Amino acid sequence: MFRRIDINADTRLAGYHFLLRLAAVFALTAGAHAQTPSDYAPVTLNVACGEVFRAPCARVLPAIVARIAQSGLVPRPVESGGARDTIDAVCRGQTAAAIVPRDAAVQFTRAPACLGRYDVVGRPLYPLYAFLVMKADIDLAKRGRPATIAAGLPGSGGQITLGLLSQDNPEWQRMTMVTNDDLDAALQRIADGSIDGYFTVDSLDSDLINRVRFRTDSAGKPLYSFIDVRPGTAFLARGDGAGHCLYRLTALDFGGASPVTTISVDAVMILGRAFRDTHARSGPRASDALPLAIDQAQGAILTATKSPQGWRPAATSCQ
Repeated sequence: MFRRIDINADTRLAGYHFLLRLAAVFALTAGAHAQTPSDYAPVTLNVACGEVFRAPCARVLPAIVARIAQSGLVPRPVESGGARDTIDAVCRGQTAAAIVPRDAAVQFTRAPACLGRYDVVGRPLYPLYAFLVMKADIDLAKRGRPATIAAGLPGSGGQITLGLLSQDNPEWQRMTMVTNDDLDAALQRIADGSIDGYFTVDSLDSDLINRVRFRTDSAGKPLYSFIDVRPGTAFLARGDGAGHCLYRLTALDFGGASPVTTISVDAVMILGRAFRDTHARSGPRASDALPLAIDQAQGAILTATKSPQGWRPAATSCQ
């Protein structure tokens, strides 16, 4: 559920705001020849991006803040739930913008409550990857029953992507059952055998990666393993309705015998249409200032999320 953060009750968030102010100071020092925020009446833009201390708010948003400071606009992180709740906050006007997976942004943009309420602004921010984790010694072919896969809480990015994967793959529908466990519960249940796997969509700075790679059983053998996610051509041809593909097939090297094949989806910023013309006195509109800041911050965002510096967003050939 969306909720506003009381910074006086959370010292970690206070520390985060200190970092935002420090980033703004650096940005002003670097561009002292330009008009400064002191010439404007600063305007706050609340930005929802899930948990405040995860990658979008804790590492991505400060890079954007540092580049937008001179516009007089001040993006402020607010906490929300999964991708669906985060987008819903924008649709209801409770927050000006949000950072979400592109497939989630596309799925909800046509919903009655969100129709015409927001747009993707600027270039894609960084890649999110589909991770499918199972017990290292599992052999689904010999189990003779559907696999039970946890995919986060209802409305999470993992559930949205897994649902779309299942729509395009009838075999997945027959062979999987989805539960709502989060990461901690899912890993424990995989270890004790009560479920078969966990599916999520996350960036390369996720702590999931090391928790899977380095967890061993009582005999010192790997407890978990990453499993290939190989969708069909119909899934990879999914687009956003504006010519952009939603997904890219990729490979990730986790130090095993061979790379893991999976898909990536772009993380993007959406801006509520009611806030497009928001601006500080004499400053640029939010719809102009945010894309420019995102473009200038791309290298810093990729570094902060441990993404490849040569990363390219999904292709633009889907119709």
